[in-house]
Amino acid sequence: MNRRVFIFPFFFIPLCFSTIVLLAQMPDWKFFRDREGNSYYYDRALKIRITDEKPFIYTPVSVHRNDYFLYKGIELIKDGKYVEGLFFLKSLKTLPLNNPRVENNAKDASKWINYLQKKHGTRYDRFDKESTILLTFSEEKYSIINEKLRYRIIIKKQPQIIKALWKINDQGYGLKFGFNLGTDNYDQGYDSVVGIESRILKGKIASVAEAEASWRNEFGRDDLNREEILRTEDRVIYLYSYSDGTPFSGIEGIFINGNIIHILRVMCSNSIKDQVLEEIRKPVEEMVLVRQ
Repeated sequence: MNRRVFIFPFFFIPLCFSTIVLLAQMPDWKFFRDREGNSYYYDRALKIRITDEKPFIYTPVSVHRNDYFLYKGIELIKDGKYVEGLFFLKSLKTLPLNNPRVENNAKDASKWINYLQKKHGTRYDRFDKESTILLTFSEEKYSIINEKLRYRIIIKKQPQIIKALWKINDQGYGLKFGFNLGTDNYDQGYDSVVGIESRILKGKIASVAEAEASWRNEFGRDDLNREEILRTEDRVIYLYSYSDGTPFSGIEGIFINGNIIHILRVMCSNSIKDQVLEEIRKPVEEMVLVRQ
């Protein structure tokens, strides 16, 4: 049986669960809370559902509909929705420029971005920063880009951006998205949820081991069983499971890029772990870090 997971508001994938089953909002829902105070629910089918309010839908910007996305971005800017408009315009500019129409629209997008920058001056910097997450679809793949934190992850299944925000006085960023294996009906929950936390440090990080120590210090002790599957100069990747019997598992990655560190956690039901890893393991191992 295809099983999905159902989450109540949390920002990052739980790093340590307290496996206390509490009275939930719906019958047969089980409640968990992590060390950061984030909470989530899963139902009897192990389906994750996100109930956070989504005021803006991150629609993948594609080559096929690039005209529409250009005009959508311009319309939003004219309506004073600058961050939302910049999402479409900046995403359009990251599409492969091997199509004359896309190339022309990318130039028009640049003109509107320059207009916005000149009109608002220093205020533009905030709009630009808040629109750091970009999302595109080309060549049958989706690219999720964090422009300011300088990473890109490419997956085949359509992602749904659940939450994306700056934190810790703009020295940290958190992204959360979900995807399904078979259907894009997100009203029915997600097969997997992915969280990426980033921190901007004062100085350059020396090694992956130092980044691991920093994350463990921030999040505290957890009860995960980890199996290392990859270690390079800029990343370490683990498969993980919960030692207390929590019915979820997945893959975790810790990355370094100059003075920026990231921790990525993919979570799914144990019953579909193999299928989820088939989709996400390679994208996690090959997550692109853009050097300055």
